[in-house]
Amino acid sequence: MIQTITPTSKASLKSQCLFACNGDMEQADKLYEYFTKDMPDLPMFDAPTPTWVDNTKDTLNGLFSFLGEHKDGLSQGYDIIKAILNARGVNLPSLTEDAEETAEAVESDLPPIE
Repeated sequence: MIQTITPTSKASLKSQCLFACNGDMEQADKLYEYFTKDMPDLPMFDAPTPTWVDNTKDTLNGLFSFLGEHKDGLSQGYDIIKAILNARGVNLPSLTEDAEETAEAVESDLPPIE
């Protein structure tokens, strides 16, 4: 039973000691003191688990910082893929062109609306 005790906080350790001692308060108190005498920095309560919003925010922040740090390498990779596909006859828009020029090129390729 003692192997299952994982002291992550004082509150969880108290409840786990009480469970391990089958509700005997004296034994649970002795077991609790035995564990805590070597762990003075044990927090009072467990840290709250992050919500899905926090996880999503952290993931997106990491993704955008990665893209910001590596945008030169990513654009070079895009240009390499573009060159390979252009050699095969597939045209991709350039990342370095202005948005207006790209929009004009797309508009000129469209048939007129009737």
